[in-house]
This record gives sequence, C-alpha cells and structure tokens, in this order.
Amino acid sequence: MKLYLIATLFLISMAVILSYQPAEAQIAANKAYSLTGNGFAVSERSITDTNIELIFTSGQKKTNVDLSLSSMLFATDGKEMTISGFSGTALRNGQIITISSTATGTDGKQYSFKALGRLVGKTTTDSIYTISGTLTDPSRKSTKLFYTAMISEFAITPTQTTQKSDVAVKILKGAANPEDRTYIDQQAGFSFRYLSEDRLTIPPGTKITFINEDTQSHSLESGTANYNSRKKTFTSDGKISSGEILPGRSWTVTFDEQGFYRLFDKKYQWIDITIFVIDSSKVQSPKTQIN
Repeated sequence: MKLYLIATLFLISMAVILSYQPAEAQIAANKAYSLTGNGFAVSERSITDTNIELIFTSGQKKTNVDLSLSSMLFATDGKEMTISGFSGTALRNGQIITISSTATGTDGKQYSFKALGRLVGKTTTDSIYTISGTLTDPSRKSTKLFYTAMISEFAITPTQTTQKSDVAVKILKGAANPEDRTYIDQQAGFSFRYLSEDRLTIPPGTKITFINEDTQSHSLESGTANYNSRKKTFTSDGKISSGEILPGRSWTVTFDEQGFYRLFDKKYQWIDITIFVIDSSKVQSPKTQIN
C-alpha cells in the first residue's frame, strides 16, 4: 500500500507541473535528438530505479513527426534490456510523444514497452517531458514506469577547414579527477563538463581533433553504453581507438560514414561524446547551438 501511495503522489505532482507550465513545440522534422530520463518502475511488490536513453532522428509524415531510432538504452533495477521493433511519433506540434517497442531481458523473456510523454517546459536548447508507460510481460503482468526526461537537439557544428582539422574538442583540465574541482571551477560552469563539446553534428569527411588539456593521459574509443551496474558504462566496438593521448598532445580522426558515433574514455568512463554524422544539407539548421 505504501508503494502505491508514493507512486500516486508522484503522479499528482507531475499533473500539477503539467497544469502550470506553457507547452510549446520543440521536436521538429528532419533533425536529430537525444532523450535522457530517470525515474521509477512500480510493480506490485517493489519500486526500483529505471533509466532510459534514446538517440533518434525525426521525419515528417502528414501532420505528425515520426521518430526513427538510432540507439536506445533501457534498464530497470540495473538490468539492461535489448530494444527492437521501435516506433515513435511526435503529436500536436511536438507537445506529445508516443513510444512503443519490444524489450528483451537478459533471460530472453520479451516484454511490451509503451510510453506517452508530455512537454512541460523548454528553453532555447532543451525540452523537459514527463513520461509514463508500462512494461508488460508475456503473462500480461505490467510494471508502471514514470520518468522525468530531457530532450536535446543535436546542433549543426560550424566547421573551419584548416590543414589539421575542421573541429577541435578539448579534454578539459581536471577531467580525470572531477572530485578535485575547486569552487571557482564550479562557478565557471565546468563542474559537470569534461569535454568542451559533448555532442556534435558534422557532415561526412569532417576531421575532429581532440586536444588533451588535462594533466593525465586519456584514451578514446568508440562503443556502446549500458546500465548493467546501475550506472552508465561503455563497451568498445573496436571501430575507433585513439591510443594514448598524452597531456598537451592531440589526436585527429576523420568521420566519413554517416550515422551516430559514441566515443568514451576507457579509463575514465564519465567522459564521453556523441557525434552525429549526416549530410548537413538534409538537416534544418537550429537557431542555437547546444554545447
């Protein structure tokens, strides 16, 4: 009874937020976005943490915007599930989003995942949605899901062609030891920043140079994220590897093929960047770049 009381209070608070926040559209066609959400999974016997992370593109279909999945992480109680059969739609000019898919657990059991999100507030760069959904097992037992999620647009990154690179990304000083950051660093806005850019949209053929301004060596690899241990970690896919980048040195890599790339530091896995490679002529230019 106590568990359902907590869930009920959570829903009431979300309803209050919905009633007082202005609802303006944020998701538009022919763009790329990321969605990151945290919340609770409520079953008959327990309330556990749940996380969701999406990277998707949008395309116009009549009066609605269809969402095409590029990657998705979904985990409850630290157990990650594999997603397939994804479909999503943005309705009412982006004020509402619907998501459905099949989720497969590590034991091979398949679940039906359905969710509905409502826009509750936005800035010039990000939007906040409340998302409620269900995770239904083969016996039709459902776990209720509640998230607060942020959707951010991948901005087109201006490129400057030089002999070395088109885009420079700095590995900031102190990235290897964030606990050593001072009050002055936090006031400067770097308390949660490890790279000068953590998301980029670039055209094919762009060179990115990573400059190590930290006092420790770093090594970047491409891979996929997971939540198997209640926190986000990464697994290398072997496609891109920088080797050791010494302090004061740099490493340049060229992205020729279109798609999403996730680079992370093998030793310091809180350092990661998402890169969206696409022909810029097919993507609408945003008004404000997201850092």
